[in-house]
Amino acid sequence: MKIRTCLKKVVLLLAMIAVCCFFVGCGNTTNNLSPLEQAEGYYWYEAVFLQKEDVEAAFRTASAHFPDYEYVPDDFHVTTQFKPEPKHESLYGTTVTVHIIGYTSGAVQIPEEGLISENEGFLVEVSSADEEMQALLDGVNRVWHITGSYSGAAKYTGQLDFSDAMPIDVTIEGVFGMADTAGMVILE
Repeated sequence: MKIRTCLKKVVLLLAMIAVCCFFVGCGNTTNNLSPLEQAEGYYWYEAVFLQKEDVEAAFRTASAHFPDYEYVPDDFHVTTQFKPEPKHESLYGTTVTVHIIGYTSGAVQIPEEGLISENEGFLVEVSSADEEMQALLDGVNRVWHITGSYSGAAKYTGQLDFSDAMPIDVTIEGVFGMADTAGMVILE
């Protein structure tokens, strides 16, 4: 009889915790996702994750009114691949050098999706002393960038016109890993 009473109390306690988390929002890790991104559902990506303070300092140097737009990523990173298969888990934790070379902001129009997103970001160059990591970076064909803020979707920052970007010369270090929309970040 005592075991049954104890189990009932445990179940009741767990239910109360779940309700509190629902109302407080501690289970919500999508606070910085736009409605467009929330509609995409679950996804993961591999990236070079950066220290928030370093990147925010660089953005504040480039723009006196950072952030320009409503949404700011939960973490600053340079995406290497979206939904990679296979994942490169053996390289998680590898140091990558990120050289920030330009800043711009403005509208990005995506005709096939009928979308206009306002984005601000940095154009960057990436490199690593680790040969295997450098080979991965060299094998990716993309505009290397860091999203600062956006109105529609962070994924459009790489499509900004960086041809007239304000020159910047800041070098920071990052760590290669993986993250997903549930807020999980794996760096080792």
